[in-house]
Amino acid sequence: MSGFGEKKKENQGSSKKLQKLSEKDLKAKSINNHIKGNLDEAEKGYAAFLKNGYSDADIISNYALICEEKEENDKAIKLYKKCAKSFPNHIYSKLNLSFLYYKLNNLEKAETIIEEAIKLKPSLPNGHCIRGLILKSLNKYDESKLSLKKAVELDKNYFDAYINLGLLNKDFNKYNEAEEYYLKALEINSKSAIAHLNLGACYKEKQDLEKAILHTKMAIELDNKLENCYLNLATIYNQIGDYKKSLSLTKKEILFNKNSELSYQLISELIKKGELLDTSEKDNRELLKNLLNRKDISHRELFGNINSLISKEILEKLSILESALYQSNEFKTFIKDKELVKSLSLLIFCSPLWEKVLVNIRKNILLKYSDKDKISNIVLNFTIGLGSQCFLNEYVYYISGEEKDKLKELKKTINNNKNQEYKLAIISCYQSLSSINDEEIIDLNSYIPNNKELNNLLDLQFKELNDEKNISKEIKKIGNIKDSISKEVKNQYELNPYPRWRYNSYSKENKLNFISVINSEISPNIIQTNSVHLTNKKINILIAGCGTGIQIIEASRYINCEITAIDLSNSSISYAKRKVDEYGLKNINFIEMDLLELTSLNKRFDLIECSGVLHHMNDPTKGLSNLFEVLEPKGFLKLGLYSKYAREEILKARKLIKEKDIKPNIDGIRSFRNDVLNGEIKQLNEITNWSDFYSTSMC
Repeated sequence: MSGFGEKKKENQGSSKKLQKLSEKDLKAKSINNHIKGNLDEAEKGYAAFLKNGYSDADIISNYALICEEKEENDKAIKLYKKCAKSFPNHIYSKLNLSFLYYKLNNLEKAETIIEEAIKLKPSLPNGHCIRGLILKSLNKYDESKLSLKKAVELDKNYFDAYINLGLLNKDFNKYNEAEEYYLKALEINSKSAIAHLNLGACYKEKQDLEKAILHTKMAIELDNKLENCYLNLATIYNQIGDYKKSLSLTKKEILFNKNSELSYQLISELIKKGELLDTSEKDNRELLKNLLNRKDISHRELFGNINSLISKEILEKLSILESALYQSNEFKTFIKDKELVKSLSLLIFCSPLWEKVLVNIRKNILLKYSDKDKISNIVLNFTIGLGSQCFLNEYVYYISGEEKDKLKELKKTINNNKNQEYKLAIISCYQSLSSINDEEIIDLNSYIPNNKELNNLLDLQFKELNDEKNISKEIKKIGNIKDSISKEVKNQYELNPYPRWRYNSYSKENKLNFISVINSEISPNIIQTNSVHLTNKKINILIAGCGTGIQIIEASRYINCEITAIDLSNSSISYAKRKVDEYGLKNINFIEMDLLELTSLNKRFDLIECSGVLHHMNDPTKGLSNLFEVLEPKGFLKLGLYSKYAREEILKARKLIKEKDIKPNIDGIRSFRNDVLNGEIKQLNEITNWSDFYSTSMC
């Protein structure tokens, strides 16, 4: 304690010494410390200067800069405002304040202040450069370009202005112009890592991948801690199909930038290609720990990695083990696997063997339950995870008559307070907690579990469904659904909105021009456009048949856009709206309507996405014609249709279902699947390779 006191005393002494200095000496000493990078000492000096009652524009502005660096933005803003008030002609405080507002995305204030600064000193290149950045963020492309060019006119060697001109042109798909500006920047500073990195990214867009790799590698050689340098190179190798190198580079990016959302999204994409299945179990688990805790990636692709955590031998034992289940080492190891348990609540397990294991464990947990049992948290949390899995797959697993009888008995004892949380977890493996509440077995509206995971399960199976019911009342509706096929499709989706999903790939920061996105999807082909209407205005996008919202989240990567999302199903739109609200998206307009009524919108769209919709229609060509009716003359239409060739196995299954007169209800679906999984319908073995087989609605 004495050391702490002595240190405090020294600081006080140091502060007193500073206050004894003359105004001139204190200013010189403080600025000198700032120049040398002794920011703590500089800050003390600036504070002492102001405390002495001295007033100087450079001191106040410099003090604010240090506050900015420490992310004390409110304090920095107050100091800049104080400087502007006391010294209205001090240009740098205005420039710095404007740039700070720009970084904080308060663009209106940033624009107002930069205009004041430029009026004060029109010959200062910095002002025009900052103005260009602000106008770019406001999507005022032409004005931004003029400001940045003015900065270059005033200073032919203004490196930052050339870089910003390159970025501006790249963002609006003008890659040749972007290349010219980056090359000019390199003429000024050939050792600039940022210039090489941006030039590499530009060549990637131009499909000149050799040059893209060359300049990105040069950026890494110059500054291997530069943000996105490894990631940019990883995306190029991913594009050319060298997935191992792409993965290795992405891991390096994460070492320097642990919160890089784009890196984790690239890893998720690589997993989808099966690349990560070759990694060691240790590396696999480490990746899964990170990926399973993220809400900005899709977890659907992770099943292969989860599958590799447990050996086939253990799974086969667990699929048939009955009386000795709780005593078996395999079961104890299985339910303690944190990555496995976490994944049960995030993605559907699409495997015959895994389904047999989970069905067998569920059955044993239910049939062997007794109020005398003492339940461990490990068993409880695993059962909660299994309940989440069964909810996600819409209770597609087969239920025996024995299980149905035991379930009835268990529900009767739910309110005796003995193992109540565990009983709810078991029941959630067979039916949703929402349906239990509807049966008036228990009132979940005021129920507060002690177990955190059960509370999450309650959100998933009860509270979120209630939210969707409330949202459904607010959805705008246009027209009436008259077409007979449209009515049938609507009814199918109203019963159960699908696909159900928890999280999807989403980038809050990295917004892209939609032409860039299209080019990345049609690579190595490329669309070049100089259409002014695509660069200067808000882009109108239509998602025709938005379903439960996955497409909307993916379309949110487009910069400066307004999205109209339509669907026949109120239930699906309500689900989509709830998910969109979770991600905080504000630029989505939801409408319940038939695609055949599109002209009622009185609006045209620059981009229309319509996937998995037209083939459902009575007359697909009429649906396509309606899409063209509302497409801008120079707009883009992205279509996704089912392939008859790829779905031969499904057509075979449909024929067999019709022959066997299997009813399309929940019991019929469960019995049919059970027969397929047990090998009783051998001609349909291949259908278990389809992910659609593993949820009730999709099946």
